[in-house]
Amino acid sequence: MWLRKFLAGALFVSVLSFGGSVDAKKFPPPILTAEFEQMDFAPLYPTYSWTPLPLTQFYQVQVVKVGASQDKIVRELFNDEGFDRMTDWAPFTEAGEYFWQVRVVDRGKRPLSDWSAKKFFTVTAPVTFAVLGDSISHGGAAYIPAGQLSCQWETFCDVPIKNLARSGDTTQQMLDRFDADVLPFRPQVLVIMAGVNDVRLGASGDAVIKNLAALRDKCLANDITPVFCTITSMNPELIRQRGIDLTDGDWREARERVNLWIMRTPYFVDVAAELTDDCGYLRAELTPDGLHPALRGKMIIGKRVAEYLKANFANRT
Repeated sequence: MWLRKFLAGALFVSVLSFGGSVDAKKFPPPILTAEFEQMDFAPLYPTYSWTPLPLTQFYQVQVVKVGASQDKIVRELFNDEGFDRMTDWAPFTEAGEYFWQVRVVDRGKRPLSDWSAKKFFTVTAPVTFAVLGDSISHGGAAYIPAGQLSCQWETFCDVPIKNLARSGDTTQQMLDRFDADVLPFRPQVLVIMAGVNDVRLGASGDAVIKNLAALRDKCLANDITPVFCTITSMNPELIRQRGIDLTDGDWREARERVNLWIMRTPYFVDVAAELTDDCGYLRAELTPDGLHPALRGKMIIGKRVAEYLKANFANRT
């Protein structure tokens, strides 16, 4: 008896993994966990997330733009990051109302459940404040999907701020996408939290400064006030334990050089100091992987940015 049950279970898993025929109603719809509808603004690059179902591996994400007369499907995505999330690498720059939903599929992308309940978000422009950055601002980290409130420092900034960050970005990549990703939202003030990936991968301080200066010039040419944030430190021991790339060069010297430049600009926020230990590393108790600040770190960043914006742009907050 136990052998028949084991073989039946193995066959069932094999069917799910390799695309055999399975009843489309076999599973209940997934429960969505991303919280865009609770954010001040929907992120430019949303990470959809859900609670994975036992014995499932593949999911389809559909995003629909709500129309006055007819809705339009604008995304058909299949998870490739994990069982419980999918980042949308195509930016949402077109204003309007959208909803997203998820269903279980097999390897051949055939449905194994009905669609989940719909969750809505709205893209609006222009905005007063926005942030251009990497995963620290996007919300990326392995432990919590970026679309959840607790993974974003913007949640703890009581000044509404549009998230234009993208995980993994260097300063050059931010510069390359500035026109397409920033200008559609016409922010009055752009917080720029950039550079940690550059120094992590071996870029010189001068190279980072050159790109930051170019970002500054792009802002000024478009009547945007740039506000730079100091580059947060890293914890090499934790980074290497988690298998994250880290150059063997002197990244601390490059980081310090860039931060000195940042702190000579007209508008800057020192978000790094409170996150750094006596050895100059990211405080171990504030990070799970040596690179991304966790909840307490994000609260510190959000609070510092909010204090600065309210103190220096009181007429716009």
